[in-house]
Amino acid sequence: MLRHTISHARLMRVSTDRVQTALKSSDNNEQLIARRILENPSAWEHWEKEHSGLMRQLANCGVKRAQVAALKHANFRLLHGKALFQYLRGNVVRGSERARVMEYFRPGRNYDNAVVAEHGVYLRKACSYLCTSHVGSDVVEDPMFLDPMQRYEELYTEYFSLYCGVLLGTPGGVAQGALLPLLKLQLNEYRWAILDPRRAQPWLRREAEIRVPTGDTQRLPALGTATKSVGTSTKSVGTSTKSMGAAPKAREKAPPEAREYFGEDSVS
Repeated sequence: MLRHTISHARLMRVSTDRVQTALKSSDNNEQLIARRILENPSAWEHWEKEHSGLMRQLANCGVKRAQVAALKHANFRLLHGKALFQYLRGNVVRGSERARVMEYFRPGRNYDNAVVAEHGVYLRKACSYLCTSHVGSDVVEDPMFLDPMQRYEELYTEYFSLYCGVLLGTPGGVAQGALLPLLKLQLNEYRWAILDPRRAQPWLRREAEIRVPTGDTQRLPALGTATKSVGTSTKSVGTSTKSMGAAPKAREKAPPEAREYFGEDSVS
């Protein structure tokens, strides 16, 4: 565990090394991000300037504890900032639906220019996210940058995708929109745990235990067949299945009734 703050020069050196390493990564997405940044001098210059400013903010923290906290907040902002284009690409959103999403999150902009600009934002923030995650896990050696942060990213990706599904009125979004408050609650819990891991240790241990696959939590496709063969009452089985598989009740009215902003390190 690092005991002193990291200088701006070292943060930038570690970051550029991480980008170079990503070119040979087994992760195709990492390779693509690094290649798109490195192969274009303008994109590299833009990213380097932006990332240098971010690293300067971290380097100006005079205390290690404050620097680690600032690094975590930076990771949240970068993760949120790359979510929009990542959603459009990952869900193959095209045509009028893409235009509606862009108008919602980037109102008042020319559509074509907004899409091109958002792609650039995605590349830069995704590249910086690789770097800050590496600094947190491999340089600072803070375990919160491993499973908890990865779990937060999974939940946020799911939340953002479902939010946009509700916005567009897709069948999946309409059917599962009531899950948004629950996902938001989980995100806030993980963010709290990442920022205050000492107090969150009991909660983190419980979450780790809950997420371990067991016979009770895994899908059992043969259960229905076996039950039917022994003549179990279909009515009682159906009632049990319904009660176990029902979606959690929403704790509040699901968005998007009011605009939510995904660019900061907080979940609105």
